[in-house]
Amino acid sequence: MKYGIILLLFIGLSQLHAQDNISKKRIVPGELWNDSRGNPINAHGGGVLFYNEIYYWYGTHKTPGLSETNHADGGIHCYASNDLTIWYDMGRVLYLNDDERHDLFNECNFDRPKVIFNAKTGNFVAFFKLYLKGHGSETGYVGVAVSKSPLGPFNYSHKFLGGNSPNGSGDFAMFQEENGDLYHLTVRKPDKAFVVGKMNDEYLMPEGKYLVCQGILEKTEAPAIVKRNGVYHLLASGSSGWSPNAARYYTSTSLTGPWEYHGNPCSGTNSGNGLGSDKTYGGQSTFILKVHGHTNAYVAMFDINKPENPYESLHIWLPVDIRDNKFYIQWLDNWDLDIFK
Repeated sequence: MKYGIILLLFIGLSQLHAQDNISKKRIVPGELWNDSRGNPINAHGGGVLFYNEIYYWYGTHKTPGLSETNHADGGIHCYASNDLTIWYDMGRVLYLNDDERHDLFNECNFDRPKVIFNAKTGNFVAFFKLYLKGHGSETGYVGVAVSKSPLGPFNYSHKFLGGNSPNGSGDFAMFQEENGDLYHLTVRKPDKAFVVGKMNDEYLMPEGKYLVCQGILEKTEAPAIVKRNGVYHLLASGSSGWSPNAARYYTSTSLTGPWEYHGNPCSGTNSGNGLGSDKTYGGQSTFILKVHGHTNAYVAMFDINKPENPYESLHIWLPVDIRDNKFYIQWLDNWDLDIFK
């Protein structure tokens, strides 16, 4: 009830703001994106959940003035919108803490959160990459937190090692089938194979063994996935640390493959930094968003990472062009949702 009242309030305000400032209705990739209060959107490496006609954008909160090496991560920040252009700051829904004995001690590495709603349990489940303080990146955990509301608070539950590997996994995507089954797709450590495993009914732990996704290149990172007309579309990147590289795109009729590699789906040049498709406009994929209320409407989300000051990292949102059942992504300096009409 609490979050319902808050959402009714901000939806009413967004309608007023839309009349007062039409320019906010356009999406400008690679430029500073402010929320409804004029503050930079602080949700990095994240994704979007659509629930009860509202979009919730979850990403890693970055502390201003701190670098990645100085532990800028600060938990999960949430924004909400009913039009994908004007975003309302709903605050942090998960915090790191000052307890050195806790998995979420504020000197851990916390990255790429994704939130999924479990209709069977009524829980919103948050997943995130977790490297424990002082342990480097040799072993990568998946952290799990749970809430009864999309606005949190999310309570940390536990961590698990993905990929059936004692070293766990790295970048990941969570994919929910129409019947509610949830899958964890990730790059396995230490061999960098791309694998998939089914989660249990509660979405809290892997159910069984992970299988290698046949056809996906090794060292494939930053996966984002959607399913359209029975075909899975996977957008990802290569592995080059914080430096951008060319995007990778695959399709398959099965999560385990065989996956068909289609090369780089991007074209054009980011007019802000001069970087082209060979560097994914300076960004890295984080999520593919389905636009509700439109047919075959998807948005590819990327982050331009700035490890020296990740609070200033930028967002790239671009519409997906679908031709011959394949995805293509063209750079646009600005656009609006009318492109899907």
